[in-house]
Amino acid sequence: MTKKLYLEDTYQFHFEGLIQEAGKDEKGIFIILDQTTFYPQGGGQPSDHGIIKNDHFEANVIKVTQFNNEIKHYITSTTNEVPVGSKVYCLVNQERRLINARYHTAGHLLGNVIEILYPKLKAIKGHSFPGEAYVEFQGDEAINATTLQNEINEAIAKNDKTKVFEIDPESFEQHFYKLSYNIPENKKFRAMQIGDMLPVPCGGTHLSSVGEIRHVNISRIKAKNNCLRIAYEVT
Repeated sequence: MTKKLYLEDTYQFHFEGLIQEAGKDEKGIFIILDQTTFYPQGGGQPSDHGIIKNDHFEANVIKVTQFNNEIKHYITSTTNEVPVGSKVYCLVNQERRLINARYHTAGHLLGNVIEILYPKLKAIKGHSFPGEAYVEFQGDEAINATTLQNEINEAIAKNDKTKVFEIDPESFEQHFYKLSYNIPENKKFRAMQIGDMLPVPCGGTHLSSVGEIRHVNISRIKAKNNCLRIAYEVT
């Protein structure tokens, strides 16, 4: 099982690892490491890119996926054999990581702000890919775009810190709210919280404070069939 360093520190952009396995499937050539700070695509957030190398081998990481506890680092074709059992130095593309974290954190902030302004709405889905980001809400309530934009601007200016913690479902529901889906009672999960806003379960990468988002522009609001989708851009 790969140790998930990306859960511990969004700002860790390089690390050393051991190549445990290499293979090829319908998506391409992949490498499995004993530990990684490469974020695998999931939770509405794209994967990291970067480089895996040592003195005798170098490859570009172009996609990272997770199935159960197996994290595959897909690489560009290489003429050198992947050195299974060797130590490697790994470098995450910092610019891509941080823009993804900005979009992801902005999605959380948007969800929190909407639920505070419009209690009848509940965030149910987030998609934080740059250029196509949105948050979906369940419920039927009219949104004032100007009010929402102003509240988002004020929240970013306030620059609340974010917090990530692990908690079991029972304790989460006792302290915060009842989850809309089931989580095994004997298993802790990861949650993310902005300031004193309500936390949400999340396994993504987040900024240390919302001021690092810089600016969120609400680009589109669309309501249909008791579902509201708010698209946004980070600039």
